[in-house]
Amino acid sequence: MQSSSQALGISPPFDAYSGEGPYTFVSYAHADKVMVFNAMRKLNERGANIWYDEGIKPAGEWVEEIAHAIKASSLFLVFISPRSVDSRYVKSEVGYALSENKEILTVYVEETTLPAGLALCLQQFQSVFLQDANWKDKALEAIFEKMDAPVSFQSELVDNGEEVVDHGKILWDFWEKSRERQLLRSNTSKPEAIPRSKLSGRKQVLIKKIQEPEAQPSKSAGSTRHPFAVKVEVNLEKESSHSAGDLYKDASAGDFSWIPGGEISLKVPYSDESKTVRVKNGFWMARFLVTQGLYNKVMGSNPSYYDSSISGDFNNLPVNNVSWLDAVSFCKALTILSKGEGKLPENYEFRLPTEVEWEYACRAGTLSDYYFGAQADKLQDHGWFRGNSQKRLHPVGLKKPNPWGLFDVYGNVREWVGNSFVNTLLNDSEQDEFRISRGGAYMKPASECESASRSTNSLNHRFRNLGFRPVLAKVPT
Repeated sequence: MQSSSQALGISPPFDAYSGEGPYTFVSYAHADKVMVFNAMRKLNERGANIWYDEGIKPAGEWVEEIAHAIKASSLFLVFISPRSVDSRYVKSEVGYALSENKEILTVYVEETTLPAGLALCLQQFQSVFLQDANWKDKALEAIFEKMDAPVSFQSELVDNGEEVVDHGKILWDFWEKSRERQLLRSNTSKPEAIPRSKLSGRKQVLIKKIQEPEAQPSKSAGSTRHPFAVKVEVNLEKESSHSAGDLYKDASAGDFSWIPGGEISLKVPYSDESKTVRVKNGFWMARFLVTQGLYNKVMGSNPSYYDSSISGDFNNLPVNNVSWLDAVSFCKALTILSKGEGKLPENYEFRLPTEVEWEYACRAGTLSDYYFGAQADKLQDHGWFRGNSQKRLHPVGLKKPNPWGLFDVYGNVREWVGNSFVNTLLNDSEQDEFRISRGGAYMKPASECESASRSTNSLNHRFRNLGFRPVLAKVPT
């Protein structure tokens, strides 16, 4: 059977790497094949091992072979163009690479305006522009560094001493040009470029020790304060200990709840067995679901399903129609943005809670079906579900919180989590294409909004009842 390239009369430049050594995964838009194949050929001829997806049929769900190829790669190289920015396959591959903490090399086929959140996630990595005559040297230097091999290439020269100009459009001019023209501020409706001079040389905040506080008292229900207004302000005068107020200017106003470490007994999925799991380290958890207003502020877009039956301000509705990869990218972008503004202590990050952390925080020390007891009829006071939602989303924070001050853990939207319960039990980060969401949703019956309720979807899946809330925790050592 012919590949899509062969059908278009475009011959693949070489077979994808299949050896046991280190290799680079290449992500690109198929509309850029002529340019990208020419560029890949030149890199391959100079010793770079390259894996790419030629010959794999596009699929509606995540292709497991691609996921494994990204996971096993030593470097992720993405060719950026307006076509690749619009490609859901490229965005999924980039999102998965970010979720796997891969080193990323961005090669710009042409000047491209990146979505704000993606720009924030990629700004920490090296970039190259194809129109730079030295683009191959820059790319190969990054590739060979990750291959742990000596850089043994020389610039290609012609008789007159000038460097050979690549066909197509030679790809990357940049760190300078890319940052200045494409890195976008996330706090404006029309993002503006951030000059590099404002990005380099930011003061690094060093914290020797953080004293983890006791759980904060929960606030009253129905808070009208804009949820999750993260304004992290470190008190530099105190290096030995920090209370919740020291870490977060707004923590006392209720943006985060401190979740202390402890133990929880959980049902093993698909069995009658239970396991006791220890949550070793405490963490901060957002009291509110991520809202559409916050998501738009950080990522520069609002992917949520538009419901014409809802009137008024959408900013305080929970963001929805986001994939697991979207949620991971948001957390990484928020971490980068907060660190860049000097608002996070060293070695802290925003991330999705693990499945164990989510249920542990949801239960808040309780053992019953719901944190308020076993009576399902009381759910109407604590969450939006089929019995009271009128088949639509509702602003966050209108129902009663759980004992640890978390709102909407039942209903409204399901919440993506990171590692599953099984991964935690096995102390294993290896996952397939499926991810877990917790808490039920506005169209679910009460029985599917219990503390133990869980759903499974592809990490690419988007739907109008899927959202998330992040935690803030120490980066694992």
